[in-house]
Amino acid sequence: MNNNRSSRHENKEKKVNRLYNLLIAVVAVLIVFVGGTMILGNKDKSDNQAETTQNNPQTNDQKTDKTAKKDDDSSKDDQATDDQATDDQSSEDDQATDEESNDSDSQAEVEKNPEPGVAERKVDPSWDSVGTSQDAPAATYKKGSTDWNEMLKAVGEGSGISPSNMTVWRLGNNGGVGKAVATVSPKGNSSTKYRVQIEWVDGEGWKPAVVDKLQ
Repeated sequence: MNNNRSSRHENKEKKVNRLYNLLIAVVAVLIVFVGGTMILGNKDKSDNQAETTQNNPQTNDQKTDKTAKKDDDSSKDDQATDDQATDDQSSEDDQATDEESNDSDSQAEVEKNPEPGVAERKVDPSWDSVGTSQDAPAATYKKGSTDWNEMLKAVGEGSGISPSNMTVWRLGNNGGVGKAVATVSPKGNSSTKYRVQIEWVDGEGWKPAVVDKLQ
């Protein structure tokens, strides 16, 4: 009877040991399975991210293009602002020049048809002496002399014709040593003539006094 009990006890222990071994094996398999799944899952995730980046290279390019476009638009806006500022400054400068010109013109006295043969007579207080190297006018009216050249310079100041581009029809006395009158026209345009009266200013030279545009 004791032998039967001992035999049953041994069989029971063997069953328990087999059950323990089976559970250990199952746990080991589960550990291996779970660990492998996690490793493979992380690898697949990394591969998918790499593949997504590789398959969508336009994403970064689009971001780069948008950034470049934004910078380019900003540069264009800055350039437009600079151009506008330059245009505004240029407009202000032109306006200032026009105002100065208008101020100069407003000082001039212009009379239409003051006498027969004269289309317009102009007297401008802004006319200035042209300077001189003489103590007094020579009053010889000798062509090519210092006095002659200085008188033509004053005539050009009043008529607006450069002496180098001037045809002189007459240059002579106008009632005194310090007064002279000239009739001139632009070279190649004899139909346009000016009669310019000039006066001598001591220490300063000749200056225009009256300019007539002849008919």
